[in-house]
Amino acid sequence: MLGEVKSLPVHSNEEKEQNVIRRPRLFNKRTILDNLTNEEIKLRYRFGRAAILDLHSKLKPYLDPQTKRNHAISGIGKLLATLHFLASGSFQTTVSAVSGCSQPTFSKILNQVLAGITSLAPQLLHYNMSTNNLCRIKEDFYAMAHMPNVIGAIDCTHIALIPPSDKERLYYNRKGFHSVNVQVVCDAHTKILDVVAKYPGSSHDSFIFRNSHLHDRLCQGEAQEGWLLGDNGYQIKPWLITPLLNAETRAEQRFNKSHKTTRCIIERTFGILKSRFRCLDKTGGALFYRPEKVCLIIFCCCILHNFALVHNENIDGLEDLSQVEDIDQFHAEDTPEGVLVRQQIIDNFF
Repeated sequence: MLGEVKSLPVHSNEEKEQNVIRRPRLFNKRTILDNLTNEEIKLRYRFGRAAILDLHSKLKPYLDPQTKRNHAISGIGKLLATLHFLASGSFQTTVSAVSGCSQPTFSKILNQVLAGITSLAPQLLHYNMSTNNLCRIKEDFYAMAHMPNVIGAIDCTHIALIPPSDKERLYYNRKGFHSVNVQVVCDAHTKILDVVAKYPGSSHDSFIFRNSHLHDRLCQGEAQEGWLLGDNGYQIKPWLITPLLNAETRAEQRFNKSHKTTRCIIERTFGILKSRFRCLDKTGGALFYRPEKVCLIIFCCCILHNFALVHNENIDGLEDLSQVEDIDQFHAEDTPEGVLVRQQIIDNFF
């Protein structure tokens, strides 16, 4: 005989809801700018309070929450989380913990903020080759070491990344690590005029330049009787002047000294850029993103670098990461036209 089965009491949905003890949703405490001193803000985000608020106002259309739900991350919260990541070079897990959001959430936030920063490029990172602007650039460079008609200093720097497994060799550079090789042109005040961030570390500086839009502009005569200063890894052109490999006369030695003194501003620019944004320096580790996103991060850091100059933001108190001049063992073949222009510079000015 089967045992008796007792029937269970039946409760309505309303009774069930009354009996359920709801656990309140927990939200991490998010950093509020007003809770930090000016020194803490500068140390954590590499920008002062006024600069951050100005940047936030420019990026509001990209950052403001699109939802009306409670506890949506504010636009300023998204910006601060991203600035902290760029400044520290920490992994997303560390940044998300500090900023008070989950790692997946921070990943979405990063994409939003990078898109907003990219939108500022036309205003902050544009190589204006108008006659008046080039004259100003030339005057500023001439004041450094009496090198005439300089419209920019050019060089490349390597930004470490974790390479795709199927393209690892492409990203392995001559310095012995995996990277993106980034071309930058700056003015006499470390303002970045042009940047190319899309080539793997094995790409040579001269190859990157030859395939850049800037090279096309210079070939079309936009330099207006001015020239860039580059090292001997570049092929000398009428609009790109390199130093002499063997300076023999006093005039040639004076030219080389002036060239080196003037061109070193590009190394200073790299140092400031990497000191402010440790995610770009090997001391901050290698960027763990696909190469396309690494290149976007680099581009955005260059835009923010120029934004910092607008606000007179210095890097006092930060470790100086200015690069020692890297002597490229590869020497591009000289062109007769470039050699002629260089000799005229030596004869007329040194």
